[in-house]
Amino acid sequence: MMTKSNNDEATESHANKTIWGRLKGVFRLRNAPDTTEELESEIQELLEEGEEQGLISSHEERMISSIFDFRETLASEIMTPSSEMVTADCTSSVKDLVGLVTEEGYTRIPLYEGSPDTIVGILHAKDLLRFCIDTDQSAANLRERLFPPVFIQESTPITKLLRDFQEKKNHMAIVTDEFGGVRGLITLEDVIEEIVGEIDDEHDQEESELRVLSEKVILVDAKIDIEEVEHYFHCQLPQGPYESVGGLVLHCLGRVPVRGTVVTVGGLRFTVLSADQRRVKMIKVELQG
Repeated sequence: MMTKSNNDEATESHANKTIWGRLKGVFRLRNAPDTTEELESEIQELLEEGEEQGLISSHEERMISSIFDFRETLASEIMTPSSEMVTADCTSSVKDLVGLVTEEGYTRIPLYEGSPDTIVGILHAKDLLRFCIDTDQSAANLRERLFPPVFIQESTPITKLLRDFQEKKNHMAIVTDEFGGVRGLITLEDVIEEIVGEIDDEHDQEESELRVLSEKVILVDAKIDIEEVEHYFHCQLPQGPYESVGGLVLHCLGRVPVRGTVVTVGGLRFTVLSADQRRVKMIKVELQG
């Protein structure tokens, strides 16, 4: 078991007091916390107080708070599981690969040989263009254009992964277990979203955020603003450190729910219809009574 040296403890203590000194100047506080954990707790309280007083928005508060969790998050917690990965056999025709990229909207596709557990390279969509334009190019030449896959362990901290992405100018990694089996996939966008929230790009499908099933029942995208649900049902939901319906459900449960989870708040019944390991996607909202 590793222990901190006196120099390490002194450095950490000095850093804590320096940070606390800057906060103290703003909030006029006195006693500096003794440990990093206490400092984080104090900062979290200040953030929540700042949001309540309108000094920062709830989105800003969540973004800053997420940085504390960022250090503790592992690749396995934010990866796309292997069952949901979009991959292709390396012997696929150029036509089939173009169709796959067009249908899925991804710019990078892992290619495997024989089995999805044997990833041999990453295909960039832009490299398919030369094969569409130059008909003399054969599908066999496509493999020469693949980028070597980067493999990481499930236990890799995403702080380390982010540094690797930056240093190697890489945007994708394949997550494996201790035996080398493919467990999932993680992208640079996945890592960044842990701080700033979900990023929708130009290829993401635009769907209606609210769909009426009946006068008392609606289907909503979990990202929809709570005010829209309140407006539809002419009700008032409790305020808290969230702005979306999904955020409300997460706050009530204290965890990411599974499909079928039900939460009752403010006279409304929220049923989770779709969710993954990281977030809620679709929710049914019913007016009770």
